[in-house]
Amino acid sequence: MADDSHGKSGTVLGADEVALVIRSDGEATLCLPDYEDDDEVPRHTLFLVALMNKMEDEAWVEEIISEILPDDLKG
Repeated sequence: MADDSHGKSGTVLGADEVALVIRSDGEATLCLPDYEDDDEVPRHTLFLVALMNKMEDEAWVEEIISEILPDDLKG
């Protein structure tokens, strides 16, 4: 079965899928399904919401990035 979710013009999310999208200019967008008030939100979805909130803290972002960079690339 072919995967039609990826094409030359981009990626299409299913109605129940979640994505954290970072544009080339660094702008972040969190794409979420429409949850009802009584729906249980999956744990990893909650993690992405928390991550989006934490990404506003530039010092935290720099700390996390420095943990994954090789020593020769650290500022």
